[in-house]
Amino acid sequence: MNGWETLMALRELQPGIPVILASGYDQSEAMAGKHAEKPDAFLHKPYQMAELKAAVLSVVELNR
Repeated sequence: MNGWETLMALRELQPGIPVILASGYDQSEAMAGKHAEKPDAFLHKPYQMAELKAAVLSVVELNR
């Protein structure tokens, strides 16, 4: 599965589950197109541990 398929499968199992999408494409390219669901955060690969930590913390805060 690609990232979008994985996001949809996760949301089918648990609607509203926080999802962070990671891609080697820049954010505008990765988010282009029509997608029924959007991730809660985006990381551009390669990313540093601090960027992952910040993304996770921001997603946790959004979903409190």
